[in-house]
Order: sequence, then structure tokens, then C-alpha cells
Amino acid sequence: MIVAVSDVHLGYEKSNGKDFSRFLEKCDSAGIDHLVLLGDILDFWRRNNAEVVTEKENAKILDKIARLNVKNIHYIVGNHDYYLLRLNERYAGNYPFIISKSLRLEDGGRKFYFIHGYELEVLANLEPLSIENYEKFSENMCFAENVIGGLASFLWGFVEKECMQAQIRKMRKSPHLREKIDKIYNISISQARYMLIGMKPDEGLVYGHTHRPFINKGKTVANTGSWVDEVDELSKEKSQNKYVKISNGLMELKTFDEKNFP
Repeated sequence: MIVAVSDVHLGYEKSNGKDFSRFLEKCDSAGIDHLVLLGDILDFWRRNNAEVVTEKENAKILDKIARLNVKNIHYIVGNHDYYLLRLNERYAGNYPFIISKSLRLEDGGRKFYFIHGYELEVLANLEPLSIENYEKFSENMCFAENVIGGLASFLWGFVEKECMQAQIRKMRKSPHLREKIDKIYNISISQARYMLIGMKPDEGLVYGHTHRPFINKGKTVANTGSWVDEVDELSKEKSQNKYVKISNGLMELKTFDEKNFP
């Protein structure tokens, strides 16, 4: 069984960290083969990195992850915690999980591909930036106290001068608030998506980032939603504390319920 969860944004005042802590407690005894932390579990864009990690409740959550009774734990970086890749390079082998930008797993004879999902947003909404340049931007944003002065020069070669500030604001805005959110969805469900994001045609896709959970009718594409207390700008509803469960090759979109987990 695979369980995938994303966008907890620990360090953000609207994070449902207490609920996520209970989720981890349930993971400990659920017989999970693979727990996929699908990015933006930590939020380094809004606060100092050390403050986010060492804040009392966040530190407890990270300690729970390190001690989980789960066979395999995978951490796929998102845009808000992209700097973990650099820390992993510096301190290789020091973490209780594998850190990467993407992941391939099999369950019940089916193959699945996991990414955070910022890649889809770049393709949908942020041209002329490339995915590689957005990743550089994301890493810089993990040091937000020092980054503002350098953003304009970073973007100089990629957008027209008069559009720079608008592009910066667009890139920093939460994806669920953006006007072109449907373009991300449309790419994710396209039969040709594999040509753009490195997956294979026979793989199911699981991603997060947009804070808008869904699973398509064919159950080949799913979004893990978020654990943030926020109202969706389009639906005007709250949809939080979601995760994706994969068992016997079948994907399900679930809302965390302590009595009926996983």
C-alpha cells in the first residue's frame, strides 16, 4: 500500500499541523509500504528555515516522521521546500527518507509517477521560464529574507523588463489562487502529459501543489490536495486534510479520518 500526502506547509500560520501529526500517528500502525511526502511539507518561503524546523510543534512532527514504522519513506521536494535537495547533497545519508524531485513506484501490478506539481504550473502559466529556472527561483525563495533584491536580476533574461514585477508576484502567489488553475489540471489529465514531465505513458500520475484535490474518472491521475486551512477561490469551499491511498493498484482520494484510516 502507498499513501501520498502533500502541502502541509509547516511554518505557515494556516497549516493544519496538529491534524497532520495525528495522521502520522495513524500511519505508524497502518501497514504502509510506501509513505510519499509529496512536497511543501515544510514552508521555507514564509519564514526562516531554522525557525520552521525548530519550532516546537514542527520539531515534534519531524521527529515522528523519523521514527515512523513505515517500510519506505520518500520525500519529493516542492517549491516551498526545494532547499532540502541542497541539504541532502551536503549531508548525504543523514535523513530518514529518500529526497528527490520525482519518484516511481509499483503497486498491484500498476506503475505510478509522483511529482510535487510545480512542473505543471510552469508549463501552464509561467512561460517563458523553464522548469529549471523556476527551480532556481524556488531555492532562492527558501531564503526569502535575502531574496527580494535579487529577484529582478534573476528574471531579467526571461521576461520583458516592464513585466518583471508582475511575474514575480505571479510566481510567489499560492497556486490555488491563480486564475489559470484549470490549465494545470488540463495538462495533468492529457494523454500526452508524459512528453512534458518525464513520466511514462503507462504510469499513473500523483501530484500536489495546487491545493485542489481530485481524482479523474479513470483513476489514473490524482491530486493530493493540502493540509492548509484555506478557502478555494473558485469553489468558495474548504477542502483540506486530503491524501491519496493506492492499494492493489487502485487510487483513492481520501479525507483524513482517525476512525477510518487509511
